[in-house]
Amino acid sequence: MPQKKDYVNTVHIYVTPEGPKIIESPIKAEILSMLEKEELYFDELLTRLDKSKPTLSSHLKVLEDKGIIGSKSDPADKRKKLFFIKAKQLVELSSDFGVDMDVGDYLYNSIFKVNDATEFNGLLFRAIKIFLLDSGIDINPLLFNMGVLIAESFYEKHPELSLLDIEDFVVFMGELWRKCSDGDVELVNKDPLTINIYENLECEELPNLKRPMGAMSSGVITAAFSKYFQSEITVEEVKCRAKGDEYCSFEILKVGKKVEKPLPGGIEFI
Repeated sequence: MPQKKDYVNTVHIYVTPEGPKIIESPIKAEILSMLEKEELYFDELLTRLDKSKPTLSSHLKVLEDKGIIGSKSDPADKRKKLFFIKAKQLVELSSDFGVDMDVGDYLYNSIFKVNDATEFNGLLFRAIKIFLLDSGIDINPLLFNMGVLIAESFYEKHPELSLLDIEDFVVFMGELWRKCSDGDVELVNKDPLTINIYENLECEELPNLKRPMGAMSSGVITAAFSKYFQSEITVEEVKCRAKGDEYCSFEILKVGKKVEKPLPGGIEFI
């Protein structure tokens, strides 16, 4: 008999065209966590979740009816359905977050290293992220979506960037990055496509939180390269200053289908 899973008390908030949806069900949250990483077939979800077919079908139907996930038929076998995320995640709430540090001491000790208003604003931004995380609120999904909006808005005014080769495109991104945050961007590998950011304002001077915190940077890179390749991509932050690394590094993992951007509306609990 399969061993019962211990679920952490976690709440996910997604935005759909009908409005925010608050996911309180541990099983639905686990399904969404899997689909955030990759598209999966029904049988793959069934194996990973270790649930009955009727239980999984019920949860998937609710998530699909609410516009949080979508599905498509396998071209080779119309009976097989492939599920994917449609909505954008905004915030994750969990009793399992927390940081092993005194946020007040971090802010007090860091403020004496500030030399100008730009550095102070960067410190304030990082302190807010740490304070919220310590309070059980992860805003990285929201920051990721903000990064996506920034890059998409910029790209709308400069569609000619798709005509550049990949090296020149990264050079252009680096020049833009330096204007915004004094950071340096470097293309270090083409397979997998890997982008390093040195002195990334979003993560620079963060303590070791043992988790990646370059969410807005990930959003910018995701949207910029999605526009460049004219197809959606998935980005993973494999190195981060907030994990004790010397710089932030991002890998483009795969290329997939473009997803429609949701719009806000009323709130619903699921």
